[in-house]
Amino acid sequence: MRSAKKMGAISALAVALCLAAGIVYAQGTRAVINAITDPAYPPIEFKAPETNKLTGLDIELFEAIAAKMGAKVNWLEGSWEQLIPSLKTKRADVIMASMGDVPARRSGVSFVDYLNDGAQVVTLRANAARFPEMDALCGARVAITRSDADWGTAFAKWNDEHCTKAGKPAAVVLGTAGTADSRLQLNQGRADAAVQGAVTVAYRNTVEENRYFPLGKAFYLHPVGIGFSADDPQLGQALKKALTAVMADGTYQAVLKKWNLTDFAIQQVSINGEP
Repeated sequence: MRSAKKMGAISALAVALCLAAGIVYAQGTRAVINAITDPAYPPIEFKAPETNKLTGLDIELFEAIAAKMGAKVNWLEGSWEQLIPSLKTKRADVIMASMGDVPARRSGVSFVDYLNDGAQVVTLRANAARFPEMDALCGARVAITRSDADWGTAFAKWNDEHCTKAGKPAAVVLGTAGTADSRLQLNQGRADAAVQGAVTVAYRNTVEENRYFPLGKAFYLHPVGIGFSADDPQLGQALKKALTAVMADGTYQAVLKKWNLTDFAIQQVSINGEP
């Protein structure tokens, strides 16, 4: 049996090594974190065309967070519908997939907020004269994904306030299978405008030769969080502490700048919107 003196020396050495490596949370954490993502939301998470490897802001940022925790990341992939079930069945430890931290999702899931995102309406740049602003959408066809109920609810509220109550014809909502499908409907002429994630618009214009024209600013914003089990508050606090350290050493700001997303930065780390 090891003596108390020897155990104390080993513990002191472990702490010293953690501090030297910049690890902010080591005790009780895991060596490997299973993080699930849906790589279909560039520039946040996607497959690099030239390598087919995961890349994007979420990938780089969570690798940095895990390093602060003294852990490695085992990336898992799943469809959007599989993300929360994978967490609840313990297939995954965290969700890192630009998931909005909204009250409707907090049944058994908590979120360490790390970014702001929301819903932005775009049209084709060729149609900018017809739709220079959102109020021009009354009576138009707008494609919006069915997978994000919050976007739909927010747009329905806008539609009612700006069109119906103003005595104008309401915008016609076309439900789609996702934001890529919404762009497809727009490009094929089935829709006059499409709702996209606010953080994706600049990237899409970069890779599609400035094809899309944003109608004003995002009409709906919400925090985006790292999802973890509400039954594991210790992991949540470890993630919060590690993200705070990543912000303090400048890594957070550098990653956002690389992906042209500094406008969507948070100023303070929170869990479920609470500091």
